[in-house]
Amino acid sequence: MHDKLAPGIRTTLALRLQHGESAPADELLADEAPLALHYNGVEQLVTLCTPASLEELAIGFTLSEGVVPAYHQILDVTISREADCYRANILIPEQYAAQLRAQAPRLASRTSCGLCGSRLEQVLRPLPVMESGVRFAADYIHDGLVRLAEKQWLNQACGGLHAAGWLGDFDAGLLVREDIGRHNALDKLIGALAHQRERGDGVLLLTSRVSLEMLQKAARAAMPVVVAISAPTALAVDWAQQAGITLAGFARQGRMTVYTHPQRIVVGALD
Repeated sequence: MHDKLAPGIRTTLALRLQHGESAPADELLADEAPLALHYNGVEQLVTLCTPASLEELAIGFTLSEGVVPAYHQILDVTISREADCYRANILIPEQYAAQLRAQAPRLASRTSCGLCGSRLEQVLRPLPVMESGVRFAADYIHDGLVRLAEKQWLNQACGGLHAAGWLGDFDAGLLVREDIGRHNALDKLIGALAHQRERGDGVLLLTSRVSLEMLQKAARAAMPVVVAISAPTALAVDWAQQAGITLAGFARQGRMTVYTHPQRIVVGALD
């Protein structure tokens, strides 16, 4: 048995079949639980997530979905557990809470759902244009991807989780968050970064595909470079081009494909 498990992991007794034999085994599973987001006392969203770093998830979602324009406008966040679910109570200025109540229906979100239930005008909101002149060596990014895999501790233990990582410039370190939902993993990362007074430039590393909603979250978090080990969608590429974001996919085994604004990823040493 596992005496002490990390948050987000559970155990179950299973039957393992191998080479014509069977035996009971204590298996690790990625935990999954509902999280209800309440803004100024009103429930607006229920999402399924890995129950770890929930305050960061609530903060990151609030920022990446544009509920408020800046971190300092999130006045308070408290997390509580109620039976089989979790609740995030998020206090924001009433003007933003009123806008949210008027514009957004209350949603029930699956782990795979990014824009479920959103209205067309919300989906197509213009993005800020990125003008950062930062550059990164391709080798530095590939090294970051190796470190990203090494720091996916939950996924290594039980599988089934996505990760989002922030690779800082000039060996500033790698911050990683994991979740069963790729959108949640990114929101947790954005929430964690929001606590840093001076974040600096960096590269967003993703283990998932890059669809439009993932690109939008990155843009609202002012992330100039997005690199994924999987593919981007056509719409994500279109919006990355318009928003001035460097978007790369299929980043694995020493290669990557850069779709937009390639000047930020340099082959060889930086000048």
